Amino acid sequence: MTSFEGSVAIVTGSARGIGAAIAGDLRARGARVLGVDVLAHNGLDAVVVGDLREEATVERCFAEAGELPGTLRVLVNSAFWAERGPLLQTTQAGWEQTLAVSLGCTWRMIRAFAPRAGNDAAIVNLASVHSFGAVAGFAPYEAAKAAIVALTRSAAVELGPTGIRCNAVAPGFVAVERNRAIWEDQSKLQALLRAYPLGRPGRPEEVASCVAFLASSESAFVTGSVLKVDGGMSAQLAEAMVR
Repeated sequence: MTSFEGSVAIVTGSARGIGAAIAGDLRARGARVLGVDVLAHNGLDAVVVGDLREEATVERCFAEAGELPGTLRVLVNSAFWAERGPLLQTTQAGWEQTLAVSLGCTWRMIRAFAPRAGNDAAIVNLASVHSFGAVAGFAPYEAAKAAIVALTRSAAVELGPTGIRCNAVAPGFVAVERNRAIWEDQSKLQALLRAYPLGRPGRPEEVASCVAFLASSESAFVTGSVLKVDGGMSAQLAEAMVR
């Protein structure tokens, strides 16, 4: 297991799902972890409950991270919000909030992290397979996640000379609370899994271990990359599902 002893990590969206798994994994590997979410939670070294669209919340994150023993070296941007529904019925408020939380907060945290980070720092952003393809009803989410991929590359290019790496992971279908209606319904789940060569949904901890790799010195020459964690879904042609 890669060690993060002596490092401080900030994980946004850490109250549940993939974000909670990432925060727990980094802490198990020795990092001091500060979690950020609009929902109250515990089990980490420090927690900030607040809205990252507000600069005061961002500042509080870095002030509290500065109180933890160790060097600030890891930022994981997992916070998101999304309005779902047909594109032509998307509301302006829903569109703007989706981009403000999913994309805007990622940008805001990168901007605050970079001047405060120690040597050999790493940023890992949560993208999605929806960054590269579309499903009806997900337009705001897909736009935000595609933009996160572009932002990841921009940050890698601009921050590379300072020693900060920036990468992303793009999960496929992962069995988390917000997807419960699918993975607890066997007919829906089996229909979905025809698209996945591994034949099962992903687990939050499997995404977390990939994040840890990208945040660690084991990927010291990797920046600007997007690691797909999708059980082979994006590798398979759609025609395979009708053969």
